[in-house]
Amino acid sequence: MVGMAPPDTPVSPDGHRAGRSARWLAVGAVLGALVALVAVGVPTGKAPLLAVGPSTATTPSAQSLRAPAHTCLSWRKPDAVDADAVSCAQPHLFEVTGTLDLQDFGARAAFPDPARWQQLVTQRCTQLTIQALADHFDPFGRFTVGAIKPSEASWAQGDRTLRCGVQSAGRTGTLFLTTGSVLGQDQSDVHPPGTCLGNDGKALGDPVDCADAHAIEVVGVVDLKGAFPQGHPDEAAQDRVLNTECTRLAKDFAGGPAVVANKRLTLFWETLRTESWQAGSTRVDCRLGAFLPDRSGFAPVTGSVKGPVQVGRQPAPAAPREAGPAPVATPPVTQVDVPAASPP
Repeated sequence: MVGMAPPDTPVSPDGHRAGRSARWLAVGAVLGALVALVAVGVPTGKAPLLAVGPSTATTPSAQSLRAPAHTCLSWRKPDAVDADAVSCAQPHLFEVTGTLDLQDFGARAAFPDPARWQQLVTQRCTQLTIQALADHFDPFGRFTVGAIKPSEASWAQGDRTLRCGVQSAGRTGTLFLTTGSVLGQDQSDVHPPGTCLGNDGKALGDPVDCADAHAIEVVGVVDLKGAFPQGHPDEAAQDRVLNTECTRLAKDFAGGPAVVANKRLTLFWETLRTESWQAGSTRVDCRLGAFLPDRSGFAPVTGSVKGPVQVGRQPAPAAPREAGPAPVATPPVTQVDVPAASPP
């Protein structure tokens, strides 16, 4: 859920509280990016991905591939024909969680269309991934369930292999490099302070330069683990801590207690769900943004809160969908750890 600074705090823009409509708006943007499909096209005559031994001109056989669970893959070309296994300690784009044999599609079955592939990933890869990660998968975190599918050419030759895995995918499909196996990572969906997420219509998009139109700017990261050592806190308890910490971080980031309000921006955050906490995600972004006049979505904001800011009144256009990996890895995140409250 999404929490917001109450109207009597220094960061409230105009006395209005965005309310539940804003909560569901932001949550919908997150859920919409939960499952992504990596469409990997492999030319005829080249075994898709990790072929062991020489590939043949006629049979890029699924049985010749070796990509067991927790194999990490990376590539540079948009169609991933240069994909290769790398150490998970190195930057990579995809971590395999299991392989499915789609033999329920007969030898004469047509190559599935994009909607059907998406359905297969949602129905089959999600459960396989949860099992592979021993239930330590945050469905609302930085990783999404994805898959590497056979090319249409290899499908016609009998390849029915679907490799399921996890990836860090932007809201428009861009893949971001990650380092380390997902099994040992905090999966919190957080960003370095100063990161701006662009507009995708009325929803959130991928990171952009803050000088360009954007939906939100991250002003800090709060780790709630120390404040709640007994387990997952309810939403109200999280809101109380995050209101205090995010208000302080926003003031420090912007350069004064009245800067945010004077620039017609709103401070808000997403509280953590039980599934996230159980998967080990305990960190939360503190975000600045503005809403459209009818409160139906995010307004386009131009400029960082540290300088001149312009807030648009019309929705931004939908962001273009990307097909390739991002060129650089996500930088490390600076955070504030909140200690547990002292007993009275």
